[in-house]
Amino acid sequence: MSATADLLDVNVWLAFSVEAHPHHASALSSWSSLNRPTLCRVTHLGFLRLLCNRQVMGNFVFQPAGAWAASERLLGDESIHYQDGPAGLETQLKSLPNGAKASRDFWTDAYLAAFALSAGMRLVSFDSGFTRFKDLDCLILD
Repeated sequence: MSATADLLDVNVWLAFSVEAHPHHASALSSWSSLNRPTLCRVTHLGFLRLLCNRQVMGNFVFQPAGAWAASERLLGDESIHYQDGPAGLETQLKSLPNGAKASRDFWTDAYLAAFALSAGMRLVSFDSGFTRFKDLDCLILD
């Protein structure tokens, strides 16, 4: 089955949007190969959270209103899509903890994996941890 779109992890959105990000060039070079780059509520909120985090953004940290304006510019791009949770998301999410090991980021990653699986999407990330989810179509960027 071919993915209907690409659900981008927050680390890809941040790398794409912030020139000083160490993976900015990699995110830009992969852009043309993406199919309907998509945000969901979790990646949108994560993007806002990271833009306002001084440890992540350093001297380029955003205030909340500025982060919101940046996300509106991102969502104003016609090539970028936003999607609410698909049908079957809860059922898919409920199945993912079976046999999983606890980790700091398990639940957010599981939600994104369940979202992508339920929507027939490919998950795109710099985080190779997504390979732990069986049957998840994912692209791990360098």
